[in-house]
Parts: sequence; C-alpha cells; structure tokens
Amino acid sequence: MDYYAIELHAHTNHSDGSFTTEELLGRAQDFGYDILTITDHNTVAPYEEWKNNRHWSGDMLVIPGIEWTTFLGNMLVIGSKQMIDWRKADRDTIDSRISEIKGSGGIVGIAHPFSIGSPICTGCRWEFQVKDYDNVDFIELWNRVNPDESFRSRLAYEMWTDLLKKGHRISCSAGRDWRRIESEMDNTALTYIGLQELTEDGVKESLQNGNFYITLGPRLQMQIEQNGLIHHLGQELQVGVAQLQVSLESILQEKLRNFGFIGERLVVIQNEAVIKEIELKENQSREVSLTLHPGYVRLELYGEAKGEKDRLLVISNPFYVV
Repeated sequence: MDYYAIELHAHTNHSDGSFTTEELLGRAQDFGYDILTITDHNTVAPYEEWKNNRHWSGDMLVIPGIEWTTFLGNMLVIGSKQMIDWRKADRDTIDSRISEIKGSGGIVGIAHPFSIGSPICTGCRWEFQVKDYDNVDFIELWNRVNPDESFRSRLAYEMWTDLLKKGHRISCSAGRDWRRIESEMDNTALTYIGLQELTEDGVKESLQNGNFYITLGPRLQMQIEQNGLIHHLGQELQVGVAQLQVSLESILQEKLRNFGFIGERLVVIQNEAVIKEIELKENQSREVSLTLHPGYVRLELYGEAKGEKDRLLVISNPFYVV
C-alpha cells in the first residue's frame, strides 16, 4: 500500500473559482497532487468538461465531486453515481439525503463546519441536525490557507474528537477550498490517502474506511502489526498488545518546504488520552509496543512550524479497537 496526495475540495469558474477547469488541473499537477476531486457549488460541469479533455490531467486521477451549497451548510459529495437534489435538504431531515447519496455510491464530508455564517456568508456554517454521524464519512478540520492558525480549525477538531468519544466512526480531512492563486506567504494542508491501487473505487473505499491522514507537509508511513497481521488506518484491531510501526518522511511539495515544518515528536492517543510520546524526526523509523483497549487509537505529530515550537503538524484518522 502507498499513500497518495489527494485534494478533496477545489473550485473552478463553473461556480465561484477563478480557474478554468484546464487551469485547475494544470496547477494541481504542478503542485504535486496525485488525485483531484473538483467540487464546484451545486454543479458537476467541470468534471463533464474534463471527460472530453482528459489530456488536461496527465497522470493525475480526477474524481467527480460537488459541494452541496445550501442555506444550512456545505457538504462535499464525492463519486456519487447520481445527482441527488440538494434543494430537498432540510435542517432536521439531512440524514435521509445523506442516505440517498450513500445509496448512489457517494462519499459524504462536512465542509468547513465553523466557517462564518449568516448574514455574512449564509450557509457556510454547518447547521444541519445530523441524527446519525456514522453515515458521514469525514469532517473537514483544516480548510483554506493557513489552517494551522485558524480558531475554526480548533472548533472543528473538537467537534470531530467529541464524535469519536461518543463511539462514531468518522474521519477528518483537509480541504484547500482552492479557488484562485494563493500568496506564497500562505500555506495549505494536505490529505494523504492509503491505496492498494490508484483508482476511483480504491479512493472511495479508503475515504469510506478512514485510511487517510492530514498534514501541513511532513509525511508519515504508519501501520500496526497484531497477531501477525498488518493493519492500516481505519481498520479494526483487537484488545491487547500490538506493535506500531511508523516513519517520518520529507515534504514533497516545494512550496510547503518554505514554512519550516519540522517533525519532532509523535503522540499516540487512545480514546483521547495520550498513551505514548516518542521522538520522531525526518527519515527516522520507530517501532512502539501498544496495549490496546476498546475504542480507538490515533496519531499526531508535533514539531516546529513557521519558527514556533510544539505545533501540530499531522493528524491521523483512527484505528478502531474492538
């Protein structure tokens, strides 16, 4: 299995972006993405345009998406085989719309849940009353530029971890919400997804299972060995002893190397309690014995960022312990 850089949230001039479809695809390749989902507001027009001009994307995998844009929140819908009508989404019945999307093979993610809302940006903030968060695949924790400096990122993190503590299996994502050329002074976060094969079906399966992590740039290779079997993010482990195998690799994207993101310390979190802290630096591998209890276990990497110490650089999605 390999990890691939995926962008889950991007726009063109088919909605409120400045890029043409061709420009977005070219810039995504230049930046270093392996996979791009184009999620314009309430339209799949750029994907239809790309289907007639596949040479625009080179070797990059392009997946259909849409950003449901309503008065009560925005939702990323990826890989749905049918266009489900966002206009029928009500505050208290969003679960039925989510079920329709899932029934059509789609992946569902909550976009920027704590973005500024009405009256400045009506619908940007998540106000739907979800009854079963197990049907939501991910929550976008890091959105747009400089997400590591945004208080909204912290609120989204707290929302996500509260749901994990309640027993929901839900993942976290990063979304560039890419609309136009950004300043060289602004950093963006990345999502790395674990795949056996670089295919649309493989991407959707890993998004559904939680086999991905978010980062400001540094890359982690991670797996847990238990009873002779290798487990990846999102998979189930048994109660008992297991071996975490992890390594830290360098930033691939040229722009992100300019912000001084340097990994130093790996934190292992079980049910929101820290159970291990180990030194982990670039090009270093570690193996750590864990004693697992029912719930989940996940990883965070801390280090230097923009000249400041002890900053959060990487968040993994959980392994689940049964």
